[in-house]
Formats: sequence, C-alpha cells, structure tokens
Amino acid sequence: MYSYNWDVETGGLLLNSSPLSFSKEPRPVYYKELDILGFDKYWKYTKDDSYPYMWAEANNYYYRGKRIAQTKGGSLYTAPELILLEDPGESDGSLHFVDVPAMVEKNRDMIEKLASDTIKKIYNTYMEYKSKVDVFYVAFSGGKDSIVTLDLVQRALPHNMFKVLFGDTGMEFPDTYKVVDQVENNCKEANIEFLRSKSDFDPEYTWQQFGPPAQRMRWCCSVHKSAPQIIKLRQYLNNSHFCGMAFTGIRGDESVSRSEYSDVSLGEKIKGQYSCHPILEWNSAELFLYIYSRNLPVNDAYKKGNSRAGCLVCPLAALKNMYFKEQSYSKDDNGYKTTTTFNDIILKTSSKEFNDQNAAKEFMDSGGWKARRSGRELSIAKSYVSETFDKGMLEIKVSQKRTEWKQWIKTIGNVSFLENGGVDICYRNKVYRVNIKETSNELVATCFIETNTQNDIYFISSLKIVFRKVAYCIGCRVCEANCPNGFITMKNGNVYIDDRCTKCGKCREVSYGCLVADSMRLPKGEKKMGSIDRYGNMGVEYTWVVDYFKLKNDFWSSPHSLGSNKIKYLKSFLNDSEITQKNSFADFGKIVDKIGIETAEAWALILCNLAYTSEFNWWIKNIELSVTYTPDSIHSMLDDTMSDNSRSHIVSAYKNIFISNHHLGAEIGLGSCDYELKNGKRILNSITRYPWKSPNSKVILYSLYKFAEACDGYYQFSLTRLLDYDIDSDGVSPTQIFGIERDTMEKILNGLSINYPEFISTGFTLDLDMITLNDEKTSKDVLTLF
Repeated sequence: MYSYNWDVETGGLLLNSSPLSFSKEPRPVYYKELDILGFDKYWKYTKDDSYPYMWAEANNYYYRGKRIAQTKGGSLYTAPELILLEDPGESDGSLHFVDVPAMVEKNRDMIEKLASDTIKKIYNTYMEYKSKVDVFYVAFSGGKDSIVTLDLVQRALPHNMFKVLFGDTGMEFPDTYKVVDQVENNCKEANIEFLRSKSDFDPEYTWQQFGPPAQRMRWCCSVHKSAPQIIKLRQYLNNSHFCGMAFTGIRGDESVSRSEYSDVSLGEKIKGQYSCHPILEWNSAELFLYIYSRNLPVNDAYKKGNSRAGCLVCPLAALKNMYFKEQSYSKDDNGYKTTTTFNDIILKTSSKEFNDQNAAKEFMDSGGWKARRSGRELSIAKSYVSETFDKGMLEIKVSQKRTEWKQWIKTIGNVSFLENGGVDICYRNKVYRVNIKETSNELVATCFIETNTQNDIYFISSLKIVFRKVAYCIGCRVCEANCPNGFITMKNGNVYIDDRCTKCGKCREVSYGCLVADSMRLPKGEKKMGSIDRYGNMGVEYTWVVDYFKLKNDFWSSPHSLGSNKIKYLKSFLNDSEITQKNSFADFGKIVDKIGIETAEAWALILCNLAYTSEFNWWIKNIELSVTYTPDSIHSMLDDTMSDNSRSHIVSAYKNIFISNHHLGAEIGLGSCDYELKNGKRILNSITRYPWKSPNSKVILYSLYKFAEACDGYYQFSLTRLLDYDIDSDGVSPTQIFGIERDTMEKILNGLSINYPEFISTGFTLDLDMITLNDEKTSKDVLTLF
C-alpha cells in the first residue's frame, strides 16, 4: 500500500504516504540466513536472532540503506553464489542489529492508521455478511500473513464471533508447528476457539498414490488443505450446507493471480464459501512493521532464509528457496517430517532411470520433477481405464475396481438397476441404458448412443468420469467436500452416495473427474516433438523480422548481415507464421504489414498461426502461467528421447526469441525473461508466462476460427470446452494461447457477438454456455476486419 525508504539511522524501513505501485517484498534477514549464505566469511556478527541485521529484496541484501550483496542462482543442493557489492562501512568489520524498537516508533502513526482502516473493513464485512454466513473463521497457516490477519480480526470482532482454523497439511515446516502451538495457547487465553483440520491420509501415502504434486498438478492443496477444512467445519457445525467466510492472509503483492482478487470473493479459494482478504493491499514492509509493533510471533522459517512459510517440498518453490529448506529441514527434528522424506519419494516414483547418485542429484537439483504434466513421468502410473466410441457404441473397460460403480452412477441421473446387472440412467429427461459385464478382475460398460446432441456429449463425459472414479478413487474426500449437500461419504476407502443426491455434478468438477486419475493419466498417442528444434540454437530475432518487412521479397537478394543459418531459420519462421508462402510475401503478411509489424496486435495475430507449429505449440501447452522456469527446468521437460544437445538448442532458441521480442515475450505474455548480458551473450536466469493483459478482440476472433478449422469444422462449442485443456485436440484454444480467464473471455465474446454478429453469436445466460461461429465464414474472412 505505502511506499518505503531505507532508514540509515535505524537500519530499518521508513514508510511514506505515497502509494506503492509495485512491491519488492522486503523481508528482514537474521543471522541464520547470513550463515547459510556465507556472510560470516566476510563480516562479524553475534549469533543471536532477537533482531534482524539487514533486509533483502528478492536477491539483493541491504544494510543500513546500502546494497551490499546479492545472490545468484542456487538450487536444491547448490548454494546461491554470494556476490559482494560494497563494504558495510563499519570500522571493526562487524554488523549491528536493526534498531527495531526505534524503527517501530518512527512508523507507528502510519501503521496504526493502516491497521485502523483494515479493522474497520473487517468489522463492516462482518456486519454486511453476518445474516448470510453460518461461521466466520481465520484461515491460519502459521505464516506472517495469517498471523497479522488473526491479530486484526481479533481486534475487530468479539472473540465468540469467529473461530481460528489451522489446515495441517502434514507437510509444514517444523517451525510452523511451533508457532501454531503458541498461537493456539494464546487463543485459549483469549477465549477464541482454535480448530485443526487434517486429511485422513498421511502425505507420504498420498504422494505414492498420486505421484508427487507438480506445478500443473497441485492435488495436494485440495487433498490436504481445502477438503479437510470444509469437512472439519461441517462436523463442527453439524451442518452439511453451511456457508462460511474465511478471513485469509492473501495479498495482491504475492502473485499475479492473487493481485486480481477482490476484498470479498465467493468460491475463489473454496467452492461455495466466502473469503475476505483484509490485508489484500498490504505489502511485506507493512506486515513486518505491524508484527514488530504488536510483538507478534515471527516464524523461525523466515529467520532461516525462507521467504514463505509453506510446505517442506513444494512444486512452486523457487530453486533458491529449495536450498534454504534443504539446509534447515533435511534432517529429523524431534519427529517432524523432513525434506528428505519427500525428495526420496520423488526419486522413487520417477520414471527416469538414474545410473548413479550424481544423476539423481542432478535431476533433483534442476527441479525437473516440478514440471510433470502426466503419468508418463511416473514409474507407478498405470492405465486402468480404456474408453472407445465407435459408430455410436461407447465402451469403457475398467481393469481395477477401487470403489463401487453403483454408488458413483447415482451422481449422473435417476437410476434403475436392471436384473441383468445393467442400469437405466435418466439424464436430462433422456434415458440411457448402460450394460455392465463384471468379473472379479474387470468391468466392461457399454452404451449405444444413436444421436450426437449436446446432452449426449455431456452424458458420455459424465459416464467416463464415473468409471475413472471407480478405477482410481482412494477416498481422498475432495469429492465429499465438493458436494454442497453432504450426500457423499468416504470412509476407509469406501464411498457411499445418498439416494437424495441432487445430480448437481460438483463431484465431477475436479481435473479429469478424479485427481488420482488425472495425476496418473498416460497421454494417448503422444506426438513426438519432431522439428521443434527447427530454429537451431539461435531462434529468430525480432529485428530480423522487422528488417524483412522493410524490403519484403527484395530482402533475400539485398545486402544484410545474416549468415546462412540465420537466413534458414528466418525463412522457416516466416513460413510457419504464414507471413510468407514458399519464401514469398503472402496475403497474411500484407495484413500484418498493414497493422504494423512493430505492434503487439500484429504479433498476437502472428502467434495465432505459430500456435500450430511444433515449437510454439509445445511452449503454449507445456509452460504454465505465472510459474517461473529456469533453463534447466525447461531442458528437463523436453522429450528425453532427444539428444541433450538438441534440447539445449531448443532452450537457447526460446531464450533468444523471447528476449529479443518484447511484444511476444513480455507484452503478450508468452515469456517474460530475467536475464543478464555477459561478454556480449544473453544469460537467461528464468522465464515466466503471464496472461495477455489487453487482448484484442479481433485477434481472438481470428484465433477462434483457426481453432474451429483445426477441429475439422467444429463451429459450435462452449466456453467450458475452450477452457478444458485436457481434451486431446488439434485446435489450440485462444484462452490457452493468451492465458485468458473465463470472465475476461466471456466479456470479449459478448463484445464480438455485438460488433460482429455476421461472424459469431454467443449465449451466456441462465444455463447456456455456447459459442456459434458462422460456418460460411473463414479465418481469412476475419482478416478483412483488420
């Protein structure tokens, strides 16, 4: 919220009244972090963690207002390189504590005003929603954000009007459990009810059933946090339909996605539940100043260099943070779990073969396991369900039966069980007969579907999900938590569906219908990457393309500085993007030239074509939004049947494309690069995809037609279909290309249907979710709009 300056006098921070447009998330640095990084080799300091010695912003370290050091790199087993920038200036070579009491006094007025405003917001939210909500609670994690949130809520509300709920994942830092115990005791003294929730399953078990979580497959949050919390509150309130409001410690400065939250939201964290984010606009400087001013607990995890107090091993953790965790939590600490516990499971379940310990260490060091997208990377993954649909006959074979199909089938529609073992299912006023042949080892379900209506498509999808649940469900209780009526019960691996089930389908609204099935899924007919390295290790520079547009066809015969390889890659790129055909300037190129090759709009249009080429298709479908990747992690994601040299070339090509092209890389969001120049070479540190912030509606319309044409004339589809990237499809959805979320896409589509009714019509009212393109138009026709 407020900006800040370094205060030389106290060695701390000094807030000022001007708003902060972007926070670098400063955090205090204690002696344990200094030791881990090797500061003790250069300066003297007391091994006392009563107060911090300096501050860090990302990789930069500040002592009394001077940037004295920075770190570079770092990974699980590799220490970050400590780069000294300036001597602190102390005559005896020693470091002195930040004068925290003096710093607090200097900032007291602003912190108290900020706290007062936030307390009013919490109280007003409570008064507005108390008639709608059955229980208010603080979602407590033991980190700085939830510690501040809890203190503000207990100052705003009567202590009998809210609870505190700690969601114990079983994977927390040992230091977090110590803070939680302390806060629980404080709550008891203050007459605040403190609740704990925890999954029935130990995380060591779930990691071996699901496979380790990954950046795309974060099943762990649902299984070990949100579902147990919902179930705990249902049991506590004895109310299956309760409506709760969680006061969370979510802050906008923590991530791009969180910055888009509202102060109060419904269902963003947990379906059907309200969340209030009172400190959404606070930055970390204000948080730590508030903690010091109120003498609140500081989780020792922060004192050991961890910027967040989350899980011991997390697929979203930066490589440097993995090193800090490993240094402090790899060995047993009085019965607590360790990082080694989970690192061993990662290696044990990986499908990669390691010839020696060095190979295993290298794999872990690169963090390649985080990028897993399917069961292909797991040694434990097996396909227990096969699905075929031919000439109207749907056949589903299940070779492993973990749960009872007669229970799950109730969630689709009204059922009548037949004497021959089959079942009639009334789904949206149509009866479907499913024949079942079942032995001790196998189950085969068949259903003849003679039409191809939207209802038929949804029924087929629902039936497939039911049998995936039969084959893979371990009773993780996520579906139980998703059921708004409490009609699903999971106990000891058994599933029971109450006959009063309303068929709302909430239990099917998890990835692929079952989180285990999704995590274990083996890709069907996975395409090899083929010519993904067609741009060599150079990529294609932005200036090459701009120079080509100045001369068009004459470029090839005119003097230029490009060598033969660069010309080869440029020709491939221009043909791939349809700017040229057989190396001659094409109609699409003329449209781009009209728009202006130096504009983001032109490059977004080009990307709609590039999305169907091997290199860009792979990037769009494999690189997740708002996740930071290092060159090593991208290298590890590439098909390991390719040579190491080829994979290195591909990473280098991506680096050059996105660094040189601001429009593609940062503006459209395909890859924002953190890099440095060294001896004239670009050294990539990391790269992150972000959503296109200002999508052009006509570009989206062009992409929709490209999608339809690639899907063999699939001119009518739902927005839900566009957002479902699990479906094997030749078409690439514009939402996936540009990272557009449902609400934004809905607004774009509605605008298109108003402005270009001859091309598109949409329906997003009541239960409608339909996009219809004019099948008499083509993507080339859309280009005439530019």
